[in-house]
Amino acid sequence: MRLFIAEKPELSKAITTGLNGSLQREDGYFKVGDNLVTWAYGHILGLAMPEDYNEKFKTWSLEDLPLPIGTGQNSFKYLPIASSKKQLNIILDLINSKEVTKIVNAGDNDEEGQILIDEILMYANNNKPVERVLISDLTEKGVKKALQEIKSNDDFKGLSDSGFSRSQADWTVGINFTRAYTKLAQSLGYQGVLSVGRVQTPILGLIVARDKEIESHQSSFYYTVKGSFNSNNILFNANLKVDEKITNEDEANKILNDCKGALGVVLKAINEPKRTNPPLPYNLLDLQAECSKKFGYKPDKTLEITQGLREKHKLITYNRSDCSYLPENLFEEAPATLESIKANLLDFEDFIDHSNSSIKSLAWNDENVTAHHGIIPTTQKVNIKDLSKDELNVYTLIARKFVAQFYEPKEFIHTQIEVSINDNIFATSSKRTTKQGFEVLFKGEIEDDEIQNDSNDVNLENISQNTPASCTNIDISKEKTKPKPYYTISSLLKDLTSVAKYIKDPEIKKLLVEKDKDKKGENGGIGTPATRSNHLKTLFDRGYIIEDGKSI
Repeated sequence: MRLFIAEKPELSKAITTGLNGSLQREDGYFKVGDNLVTWAYGHILGLAMPEDYNEKFKTWSLEDLPLPIGTGQNSFKYLPIASSKKQLNIILDLINSKEVTKIVNAGDNDEEGQILIDEILMYANNNKPVERVLISDLTEKGVKKALQEIKSNDDFKGLSDSGFSRSQADWTVGINFTRAYTKLAQSLGYQGVLSVGRVQTPILGLIVARDKEIESHQSSFYYTVKGSFNSNNILFNANLKVDEKITNEDEANKILNDCKGALGVVLKAINEPKRTNPPLPYNLLDLQAECSKKFGYKPDKTLEITQGLREKHKLITYNRSDCSYLPENLFEEAPATLESIKANLLDFEDFIDHSNSSIKSLAWNDENVTAHHGIIPTTQKVNIKDLSKDELNVYTLIARKFVAQFYEPKEFIHTQIEVSINDNIFATSSKRTTKQGFEVLFKGEIEDDEIQNDSNDVNLENISQNTPASCTNIDISKEKTKPKPYYTISSLLKDLTSVAKYIKDPEIKKLLVEKDKDKKGENGGIGTPATRSNHLKTLFDRGYIIEDGKSI
């Protein structure tokens, strides 16, 4: 008999739909045919506190630091969480049952999900064979598919070791440094606790560094030069190209005097067909950033909403993904998924009717899929009135990105113009859409790759190289240098994926970058998609950071 241990009750219910046999509900588990399915409530074991190793550590003292825990006889201990003791005892009894011959780890598809079940097996001193099932899609079809692809839990030992190392490092840094800083602060009259965390405090450091950069910024002035031109009776504006900012007003005025009213020549006139591919499906970080910009949701709220969409409504696939790509074997399910979106979202009916499920976008790429794939809708159909407004907002975003994969790229003509006039080069560009493609779904929200800040609404395609261009006017603007803006939720989340760029120690920088070498969208980051929102929530809850408008 197999025993499935799921991360949460919702997942255990989903597992039962994929198993053969009649369903019986028992106290703390299900019986389905020759299978038992039980559940945890997230972590039901926690790392022991210092006083659990030695009563004297209950008192905070600088002399005891660093605490001699995590090595030798004081190796890390795990203890039951009080609120989950009953369920833990049920799981332990099932593990030790003579009827159970094999156990299946059914934690979520990440480090946390892996160790959440592994720590229970370790606590139970289990020696029975253990398998691993990775369930991304909680619909019956998705569960059955996952159950056909069960692997050995030994294949995930590296993931497990990484997860345990991370949580134990969090404990070691958090406990020791929080006690150290708190005691030092209290000796100077501070009342309360100064919390320090392995990831939490570097995030706070980024925000403090940005604040200091803004506070210490000394503004200086520079001058921009814009020319108005006429070539072949086409009127357009172009900006002066400079290697360095012009800081001398006399230099700017000399350009004005040299160019205004003079005749120049079109040095470059290039009409280049370009295309923009549909944006990839969301990973968790991109979804949190988008929800912050569109709806003002904090990252932890977006995570909570997606958890409900996945577990309660079964409308989306695994929601804590760090990946935006999709496995190619899912492509055949696309028509059914599109039909379900059409049934769920009436506003999408026309979009889906005009989609083409035979189009295979760049998102479908096995080589770029990590342990998870992008967050996409499932084939589940629901009464959309059962969703809250927040759930509907997030589901609509996820569905829209998926539908976009079945539209052609946007196509346009990108025109680049350069005018030479008395040894000065002025440049501008324009863009004319020739095929709207996927953009019908986004109403101009998507920037074209590398094509931003075009200077003209005028179509410049009819300007030819080597034709005359007269300069009708020159405008000089005095500009003030600005520091980097304050972080927003969106920009901070993005920066957490690449903090290595701020590291001065070359060895640490190298370690951070190498850690992410196979991850798309991560380049020397800290935290994980699943934990960053909690770290930010902690910083807000503790009053270490605040939001002023959207600025942190």
